[in-house]
Amino acid sequence: MELVKITFGTSLFYYLYLVLCVGAFLGLYFLLRKKSRKVQYWVLFGILAFNFVLHFVKLCFPQYIEKGFPAVIRKCSFENICAVSTMVFPFMFISKSKACKDYMFYIGLVSGILGCSAPMPVKGLEFYQLEVIRYYICHASIWIVPLLMVMFGLHTLDYRRIWKAFAIYFLVLGVIIVNEIILIRIGWVATDSLEEFFNPSNRDMGYAIGVPEEMRGVAKYILWLTPKAWKDPYVPILWEFFPVVILGGLYALLISLIWEHEHFKKDMIALWKNIVILWGRFKANFKNDGEASDGGYTDADDFDEKTASADGQDE
Repeated sequence: MELVKITFGTSLFYYLYLVLCVGAFLGLYFLLRKKSRKVQYWVLFGILAFNFVLHFVKLCFPQYIEKGFPAVIRKCSFENICAVSTMVFPFMFISKSKACKDYMFYIGLVSGILGCSAPMPVKGLEFYQLEVIRYYICHASIWIVPLLMVMFGLHTLDYRRIWKAFAIYFLVLGVIIVNEIILIRIGWVATDSLEEFFNPSNRDMGYAIGVPEEMRGVAKYILWLTPKAWKDPYVPILWEFFPVVILGGLYALLISLIWEHEHFKKDMIALWKNIVILWGRFKANFKNDGEASDGGYTDADDFDEKTASADGQDE
């Protein structure tokens, strides 16, 4: 029955899953907000670890068994942004790298929420199927854990490090492409030509090689930032550079200001003071130069006076 299938924007269960994702976030927040930092830390890590295990257990689900071995291995590899996040977030979470945790927050938040609100991989599947349940657990975890990590103070953002998060993002895109090339090389993924490989509608690679045709309508709002030479055809990774740096940077800055507004305000005040000082020095130098050229005492005037005095003595 169509009523029980996940359909973007028109299915009751599409909205039900969104409500469940938001409910999971609120439930974890109120459950953990008064707990010790140690409890918060290990509960959030446990969610990421469970998500990591589920990423491989899914190969036992009917949808994946039908693909057969070795083609199914691709589904538990670094196939796309969310797959990479599922596999590396547990290690980033326990690491001491602030940049990696920034990446978890900025990229996990946007990719996880987009995954929950636009569940294209499970579109048309019945809401009760294991793959649908796994999909929402996976993508909800990707944004809920990093958000709670920051809200509970387990990680402190710094807007000055935003560029590092996006540097990691472009590195991840490179890893996704290399992963696909390796799978093709060892014969686990089939492709007939380079054109097929670089066709974004034929393979899920986290948009590293372009935007699928079915998403062109939405993509037009960001593709205007991409030079025509980089999108006709798409230049892998490079086509995302300006949209990510400009729009992504603005998104990251705005959301970081929720926690970083005092730091940002302090830096802006210091910057304004430095600008005022530099402007004052510039005006002073400009004024001195003007006085020198319009009537101020200069070396040239001194030379003229000495010359006139010498001429008078000769007479």
